[in-house]
Amino acid sequence: MNVFAIGDIHGCIKQLVALQDKIFDYPTFDKDKDLLLYLGDYIDRGSSSKGVINRILQLQAEGVKSVFLKGNHEQVMIDFLFNEINNLYYWLNLGADKTFRSYGVEVADFIKDGFEDDNIAKLRNFFLKKISKDHIDFFNNLKLFHTLGNYFFVHAGIDPQKKLEEQTEKDFLWSRSKEFYDKNFNFGKIIVHGHTPEKEIINFPYRINIDTGCFFTGKLSCVCLNDIDEKREFIY
Repeated sequence: MNVFAIGDIHGCIKQLVALQDKIFDYPTFDKDKDLLLYLGDYIDRGSSSKGVINRILQLQAEGVKSVFLKGNHEQVMIDFLFNEINNLYYWLNLGADKTFRSYGVEVADFIKDGFEDDNIAKLRNFFLKKISKDHIDFFNNLKLFHTLGNYFFVHAGIDPQKKLEEQTEKDFLWSRSKEFYDKNFNFGKIIVHGHTPEKEIINFPYRINIDTGCFFTGKLSCVCLNDIDEKREFIY
């Protein structure tokens, strides 16, 4: 079985479709066995957050085996929508306006008089009416991590100071540390992650970062891994 791990998409539907087409054209791709694993951050910044979710759900419905991990951007959205946290100002700094607009919502119509809780509540309720049930289910069922053999897939990374069972959701979604980024980092398992954009894929012995800043660079990246060997192939 091949696992195709895909980095941070951030609403870039054109790059997503192009990358998926390359995966499906991969010489040993087997729809009945292989897995597409998304490392989170589907939304914000790019113009087609809704289109990205539609696309990956459509492929899953067509029988493409898929695993969807949660990114920090999805957590901020979940906090706003379902945990009823007034974090809109913070979320807008992460590119939320593009996500709202992709669902047919203009944020400015609701916050022209400020970010008070009643304005936010009206925006939240309007937004929830615009999101289909399958999209709500998608956001509410995202996984924090996935393991396969020697590989551990997660959005941001881990805290090297803790054992794996001690890691928190915050560690998985937000981690950035000097120790984790060190070339000599060795946690036992090979960590495959995104979250921190780099000009090129980071391909270290025990850490692979496939976030190549698609929204800024136009390059969406993927690593192909096999469950019986440690061969790595990169697609972008």
